[in-house]
Amino acid sequence: MPRAVWVALALVATGTPAVAQPLGPLEPTGGPPVAFDSTPVFPDRNTQRLPPILGAPVGLADGAPRANLTPAGFVDAPAERRPQRAAGFGAPSVAPSFGGPPPGEPAAPIPTRVVDTAIARTAYTAPAVDPVNEFLAKRSELKDDRPGAKAPKSESGKFGETFEKIIGDRNGGWFRSDHMFDGFISPVSNPFLAEDPRSLTELRPIFIYQQVPSTQKDFRGGNISFFGAQARVAITDRWSLVFHKIGGISVNPGNSSPFPDDVSLAELWVGPKYTFYRGEDNGAIVAGGLQFQLPIGSKSAFQDTGTLSLVPYVTYGQNFLRDFRLGSFNSILTSGYSFSTNNQRSDYYFLSAHLDFDAGNVHRFYPLMELNWLLYTTGGKARPIGAEGRDLINFGGQAKNGLLTGTVGGRVKITESAQFGAGFEVPLAGPKDFFRYRFTMDFILRY
Repeated sequence: MPRAVWVALALVATGTPAVAQPLGPLEPTGGPPVAFDSTPVFPDRNTQRLPPILGAPVGLADGAPRANLTPAGFVDAPAERRPQRAAGFGAPSVAPSFGGPPPGEPAAPIPTRVVDTAIARTAYTAPAVDPVNEFLAKRSELKDDRPGAKAPKSESGKFGETFEKIIGDRNGGWFRSDHMFDGFISPVSNPFLAEDPRSLTELRPIFIYQQVPSTQKDFRGGNISFFGAQARVAITDRWSLVFHKIGGISVNPGNSSPFPDDVSLAELWVGPKYTFYRGEDNGAIVAGGLQFQLPIGSKSAFQDTGTLSLVPYVTYGQNFLRDFRLGSFNSILTSGYSFSTNNQRSDYYFLSAHLDFDAGNVHRFYPLMELNWLLYTTGGKARPIGAEGRDLINFGGQAKNGLLTGTVGGRVKITESAQFGAGFEVPLAGPKDFFRYRFTMDFILRY
């Protein structure tokens, strides 16, 4: 069967007219397109027109009806507003049983003053004394709200400041030496009695060699040597603990002496020191201390004499001519008195004077000169010896004389923490006793 016949039968069966559709976009069905020619009107804004958002509206054909074209959700303001629920209750009124109008007549509203009077609120009455308010008022009196004002200090804070002024501060760290006076150096000779006034933390190895005159009746020559150290611990920039003498001693009398050679622990000398004046502007510093001389050595080395000697002392340091082009000078004076707690040890007064020159004010090389004077005031009763051994030995002998010695030497600061010093000392006036000459050498390791 021809194909055209089959197509005709299919169209007849489906009931669709076989109308050819033109090429191009299809036209919409269901009537003409709907478009808005006016802007929707919001309530109470009848005079405003919003700009079209989707572009210019598409106009209707001429003569098309315009009824019911307002989109849903955009309606005009209602002519009448729906009564609110609150208005439905009405104003409060008086019932007839409580003195209101008779039934059938409108009830009179209750005035506001009547309601307020009938339902009176209970007012809060503060107590006569409120402990909380009283406490807060007292705290507000102590507070100063002015800009930059500080709260008043407590009594404990004032006590802490007073205590800090007495003991000093910690120099920026525990056990740190006082570096305010780094231009000074410590004395070299008479190291156990001539004390530096600064509060220091250091370890100072010391070696002393002293020659005994051959004319000395007891030793008849020979020598006495000390090998040991000093140690100082700065608690603050004012308080420090000083170990003046720690070490051993070697006693070597001449060949014809009745006393044998011996090596023993030396006496232990230790005590506190307080720096009570630190003149940062005038370069002066003053300290005082108390030294305890404890005889802990052997008898054959003469280090066990008596029980104890107490030595109060004062030491003063001064820098001067600091504007001198070639350098400045430093001086240290130390004076004190040693008295025994019994009659076994000898008592004496001492005075040490130190003068050094800070070459070029670079704090490196210090040539120095020192004088040491020791005067025995009371002899001991420990031994029948007619002489005394100054700072190395307290024989407890029958000596009542004084000896003045002089020292020349120098000190070199490798750094402030490492210093080397040496001096040569000879007698200048008085009986030489056990002192022909002395050589002293030390090395300071300071923190």
